[in-house]
Amino acid sequence: MADYLDATGILQQLVWMLRIAIAGICGGFIGYERESRKKSAGLRTHVIVAVSAALMIVLSKYGFQDVLGQYVRVDPSRIAAGTVAAIGFLGSGIIFFRNKNVSGVTTSAGIWATLGVGLAVGAGMYVVGICTTAIVVLVEVFLGRQGKVSHIIKDVYEIEIEYRYHQESRLVEQLKIELEQTYRCSILKFRTKRKGDTIQIYILVRTANGRALFQLAGFAESYPEIQKISI
Repeated sequence: MADYLDATGILQQLVWMLRIAIAGICGGFIGYERESRKKSAGLRTHVIVAVSAALMIVLSKYGFQDVLGQYVRVDPSRIAAGTVAAIGFLGSGIIFFRNKNVSGVTTSAGIWATLGVGLAVGAGMYVVGICTTAIVVLVEVFLGRQGKVSHIIKDVYEIEIEYRYHQESRLVEQLKIELEQTYRCSILKFRTKRKGDTIQIYILVRTANGRALFQLAGFAESYPEIQKISI
């Protein structure tokens, strides 16, 4: 039977606490990057997830040694498996759908990765946990929408425009030229729908310069017949 109050037991618990602390540091690196971008889940959330994950795997592996015996068997992976399922509730609460765009997916994936980092470090796989932390942070820093190489990553955007019909208006032709030449967009879908005197235009574009699309408001000022433009 394990005795956690003797010198050996206390030393062993200190080693486990070191694992939990290292997991918290790794989670902090991931969370700091998210918080620096004003995301909903930041430093505190990621640290708590990593620390909790490390605690769960330590508890799952070593927490029942004092009850083990000939007639008692435990599954050392059971608690860890439960944390992987449970983290989905936290991750799903970060994902939002607004203005026809989904946001929070990367942060949610980061929390899931932070859980894995915590489990790895808690299990004593320090190299795996630290290297995974480095990979996750590098991906978030360089490959995100506002990352260092975001200018070469193309995303899809939906543009909706409503304007009053005018027979001599060249708005549609100029809009296509503006998107393709000024904003370097590839037009994936272009659809128009008429309701009385109002024309609705739905455009699906792919571009690496998505933030610049919001400057289309200046284009709208040149055409007073435009009633609404949304991206």
